[in-house]
Amino acid sequence: MILTMLLVLTVTFARGSSNSDSALTSIVQKMERAQAEVSIPNHVKRDYRLSRANSARVDSEVIAEIDFQAPGKYTVEKRSGSNMGAQVVKRILEQEVGIAVSSRKSRSAAVTRENYLFGDLGEAVLDGQSYYLLRLDPRRKQPELISGQAWVDKQSFLIRRIEGAVKSPSMWVKKVHVRFDFDFDSPRGMWVLSNMEAVADVRFLGARKLTSHVMNYEAASVVAKKTGAVAPIASAVLSK
Repeated sequence: MILTMLLVLTVTFARGSSNSDSALTSIVQKMERAQAEVSIPNHVKRDYRLSRANSARVDSEVIAEIDFQAPGKYTVEKRSGSNMGAQVVKRILEQEVGIAVSSRKSRSAAVTRENYLFGDLGEAVLDGQSYYLLRLDPRRKQPELISGQAWVDKQSFLIRRIEGAVKSPSMWVKKVHVRFDFDFDSPRGMWVLSNMEAVADVRFLGARKLTSHVMNYEAASVVAKKTGAVAPIASAVLSK
């Protein structure tokens, strides 16, 4: 009797695991397809703010315009406060633009099975809406890849949020935790990186936080598979 029950449980578990793997594969396939079909803006304006992690005081602020069309460029429109913020934003934009205009670099940073192993974490509620929650495990050590979680929209299958840790960009930074929020502009069919937050534990300086939000964006001509370019924002944060 006990042996029979064990056999039944083993078969049931195996079937459940198979169904779960099948569902996960389906979600990831639809997510990759959605990213390949949607567009992202080719020109954006962002506001960046640098502060101590546990302080409401902003140490520096930078407003920059970024053009992702080859050869790619960025312009600092306004800056205030300490020079550190401007230096950090400059490193971020140089990396982001460089990856955005390179199809090879973009592909190596995208959220796809080529770069990640995915796990099914069930569902999670964000801003009152239920999403598929996937675990992200990078296939290799690369500063642009995030070890963490992704919230995937159940209708569009586009990523709504990515959150986790990235490889330290230098010996001066012990760890970096990032969060990227995306919005889907349905009328224009654009997938937009709307907000970013990165907290870095810097040796001898303590924790520093960099945030950014999109102020406006223009017509899209760059396909969304190049949104792997969001990751260099994380890898450049507060490296010395």
